[in-house]
Amino acid sequence: MDDWHESIGDPILADAILDRLVHNAHKLDLSGESIRKSKRDPD
Repeated sequence: MDDWHESIGDPILADAILDRLVHNAHKLDLSGESIRKSKRDPD
Protein backbone atom coordinates (compact mmCIF):
# COMPACT_ATOMS: atom_id res chain seq x y z
CA MET A 1 0.00 0.00 0.00
CA ASP A 2 3.00 2.25 0.28
CA ASP A 3 3.34 2.63 -3.50
CA TRP A 4 -0.30 3.42 -4.28
CA HIS A 5 0.25 7.17 -4.57
CA GLU A 6 3.02 6.67 -7.11
CA SER A 7 1.24 3.86 -8.96
CA ILE A 8 -2.03 5.74 -9.38
CA GLY A 9 -0.35 9.07 -10.05
CA ASP A 10 -2.95 11.16 -8.22
CA PRO A 11 -2.51 11.25 -4.44
CA ILE A 12 -6.07 12.46 -3.78
CA LEU A 13 -7.55 9.64 -5.86
CA ALA A 14 -5.21 7.12 -4.22
CA ASP A 15 -6.31 8.29 -0.75
CA ALA A 16 -9.97 8.00 -1.73
CA ILE A 17 -9.50 4.44 -3.02
CA LEU A 18 -7.53 3.38 0.05
CA ASP A 19 -10.09 4.94 2.40
CA ARG A 20 -12.85 2.88 0.80
CA LEU A 21 -10.81 -0.33 0.85
CA VAL A 22 -9.62 0.01 4.44
CA HIS A 23 -12.73 1.58 6.02
CA ASN A 24 -14.43 -1.66 7.11
CA ALA A 25 -11.47 -3.98 6.64
CA HIS A 26 -10.16 -6.39 9.23
CA LYS A 27 -6.49 -7.28 9.40
CA LEU A 28 -5.76 -10.96 9.96
CA ASP A 29 -2.33 -12.00 11.18
CA LEU A 30 -1.96 -15.69 10.48
CA SER A 31 0.85 -17.78 11.87
CA GLY A 32 1.90 -21.36 11.29
CA GLU A 33 2.39 -23.33 8.12
CA SER A 34 -0.06 -23.11 5.27
CA ILE A 35 -2.44 -26.04 4.95
CA ARG A 36 -2.02 -25.74 1.18
CA LYS A 37 1.53 -27.06 1.50
CA SER A 38 0.30 -30.34 2.96
CA LYS A 39 -2.44 -30.73 0.34
CA ARG A 40 -0.23 -29.90 -2.65
CA ASP A 41 -0.18 -32.42 -5.50
CA PRO A 42 3.07 -34.43 -5.47
CA ASP A 43 3.25 -34.22 -9.30
